[in-house]
Amino acid sequence: MTIRILLVDDHKTMLWGLERLIQAEAPAFTLAGAADDPAGAVAQCAALEPDIVLLDLDLKGSSSLDVLPQLVQNGRTRVVILSANRDQATLVAAVRLGARGVVSKEAPTDDVLAAIRKVHGGELWLDQSLMQALLGQLVAPAPRPDPDSQRIATLTAREREVISMIVQGKGALNKELADKACISERTLRNHLTAIYQKLDVANRLELYVYATKHGLS
Repeated sequence: MTIRILLVDDHKTMLWGLERLIQAEAPAFTLAGAADDPAGAVAQCAALEPDIVLLDLDLKGSSSLDVLPQLVQNGRTRVVILSANRDQATLVAAVRLGARGVVSKEAPTDDVLAAIRKVHGGELWLDQSLMQALLGQLVAPAPRPDPDSQRIATLTAREREVISMIVQGKGALNKELADKACISERTLRNHLTAIYQKLDVANRLELYVYATKHGLS
């Protein structure tokens, strides 16, 4: 079976070398196309649906991580990262976003070809340190959610405005606050009732203390 490959790299010399490498492996490998920027990579991948995308992480100053999920969304295409980037966190992020292989640009050409074959066959091509880092992230306990952050996240933009007015008003009457917000006192009371329930506070004093503590002013 011929493996159709899309090359994505913004270095012309590197791209030229990769094209010759793929062409030399015909008929096992065939060059489906080439791109030199993220937008071109997405467009070419959607049009050609290659088996493998050989992807440079840094394309004209933009990170390929931003478009990587789009390259694999068709369920057929697999991505092999070819990069000079040695930052392990970045490479782990690439794998988590869908890459199935990572090869250094300094690696021998045989490694590049082997990575393509292995990934096309459904396997991973990762060095031991990268695999350990990835496994370490997968088995690490998930951070416990912060109850206050979850409560605050439920507030609407209008409710946040009301809280800010209360903090800044420092004891102003409901009528004053309602006039300032150009709403009726009844509407203000409705907002306050919803806010009390969401933040689990009982009154304006507790709301003032809560808002001050959590920087909601």
